Amino acid sequence: MAILAYVVAAAIGYALGHYLLDGAAAAYASILVSYHLFLGFLVFAADQKKGFSMPILQTIVTHSAVLGLLIALPYMRAHVPFFGLISLLVPGLAPFETKWLFSGDGRVTNDNPADDEVPMQNASPDEHEAFRGYLMQKERIFRKPGMSLNQEFNLWIKARAEKKAQASV
Repeated sequence: MAILAYVVAAAIGYALGHYLLDGAAAAYASILVSYHLFLGFLVFAADQKKGFSMPILQTIVTHSAVLGLLIALPYMRAHVPFFGLISLLVPGLAPFETKWLFSGDGRVTNDNPADDEVPMQNASPDEHEAFRGYLMQKERIFRKPGMSLNQEFNLWIKARAEKKAQASV
């Protein structure tokens, strides 16, 4: 489906640039329209649970920088013999931006709020000291990207309770 969307977006950009507009406007419109059509398709067809991988303002600034790169491409049309073919390849950059800006990588989504119900303040002082010792370790086995310290503590305390239960059996 994505390949069909790519071909349609590139064809619309090509038609806009070669049949409807002239001059610099044709080059800009061809690239920007085809790119945004394919980018829009990728964003709306993506898994909606992921969200932004950066704060919204940083996402806007990064997208603006990518647009600056895309706007710079038509300046090369005087120097590149087959610029019309290169403009067909521009929507191919959209998957990289989609993955980069909208992947949600690095964030751990917690679909089960019951996991956060074990309060850290109910732990004994000995458990807190043992957890501090765990935090000083180089390899922390319960650590995951984007996870809060409280979530890591909950995983650690559950594993510790399971280990104590197995030892007492």
